[in-house]
Amino acid sequence: MRARDLASPTRVTAALVGTLALQSAVPPFATDMYTPAFPQVTADLATQASLVGLTLTAFFLGLGAGQLIGGPLSDQRGRRMPIILGGLVCTIGAVGCALAPSIGLLVAARVVQGLGGGIASAVARAVLVDVARGDQLARLMAVLMALGGLAPMIAPVAGAGVLTVGTWRTVFWALVALGLLMTVTAVRWIPETLPPSRRHAGGLGRSVARFGEVLRIRPFVGYMLTSSFSAFSMMAYVANATYVLQVQKGMGTFPYALFFASTALAQVLLSLVNARLVGRFRPRRLILVGLSASTTAVLALTLGVLVWDTPLVLTCAGFLVLMAAQAFIFGNAGALAAGQATHMAGSASAVQGVVQALAMALAAPLASAGGGATAVPMVLVMLVGVIGSWVACGIVVPRPAAIPAAAPHDSAEASR
Repeated sequence: MRARDLASPTRVTAALVGTLALQSAVPPFATDMYTPAFPQVTADLATQASLVGLTLTAFFLGLGAGQLIGGPLSDQRGRRMPIILGGLVCTIGAVGCALAPSIGLLVAARVVQGLGGGIASAVARAVLVDVARGDQLARLMAVLMALGGLAPMIAPVAGAGVLTVGTWRTVFWALVALGLLMTVTAVRWIPETLPPSRRHAGGLGRSVARFGEVLRIRPFVGYMLTSSFSAFSMMAYVANATYVLQVQKGMGTFPYALFFASTALAQVLLSLVNARLVGRFRPRRLILVGLSASTTAVLALTLGVLVWDTPLVLTCAGFLVLMAAQAFIFGNAGALAAGQATHMAGSASAVQGVVQALAMALAAPLASAGGGATAVPMVLVMLVGVIGSWVACGIVVPRPAAIPAAAPHDSAEASR
């Protein structure tokens, strides 16, 4: 492959990075803004709470499908058209949700909304791989993670604010505005970053084959699993912390909300620290720092649950360290994985997104199985996550000297 095809001439600007972060902000806004309105939806549509809960499932199913579609499509047609399409589809889905006269149509519209969000988020990660390499990619992914970490902090507050002046339908009109903002910023600030010489031909069969090619790249799989298992551990905290802290430890609702926000803020701040450290320290070494901190926190929480009743302050400290440690894992592992499949960044982005989403979707019900009665399921999920992360990073990933600086298939793909 010619040198000029290996890097995009696109200049990385604050506007570009902010726009890419916005494309990935759909899931927290589309869930955290909406869940407080569940009772209103149940009453207004004369339905059951379980069916309203199905609207969340529908959204995440659409999100996964959108990533599987958007990633390969962007490898074939370039990045600009699919990411704009994703924003438009997400907007149309949000309009359908706001106007839905029945729970069935609301579920269907949520699938469409998730589909558009999935397309946009998968292509956004591929754009980042197009415009950056090596340490710069790791730094930008850390910044993207920091910006993305703000969304779960802002979304619940925004949703509560909207519900004080409107109804659940108003929440979806706000999400329509978010979809339009995604589309407009993509049109304005995201150029075409994949030249025709690096695009792939073929239809559905070729797309499926590329997923297989990505999964045969051992370093990619190892780093992808490192971040996915870490997400598995983190989701155990997200899903069950309310039972542990409020039911078992007696923490009030408002203090719990402040603490939950503080753990997200710690992750955001350490993501920015990580971005400054990349270049001084190799991303793999920073991953090991994060895994060590995460393991320490999980072991402390496990001892607290299984051996002795940990005081509230130490339980909170364990949760805080667990969340903060992810700042050194997600961005670096994602960058190292993406760096092994730059020749099909869209497909690789889709695989990473779907596997991590599946890990989090599986962790949530498993970790919260004990409810307020016991935290044993939560710590077991955390232990599986940290052990899996160490195995993936230490065994699945080859020794650093054996990992090529770029995907070995680039030259072969360029000749096709």
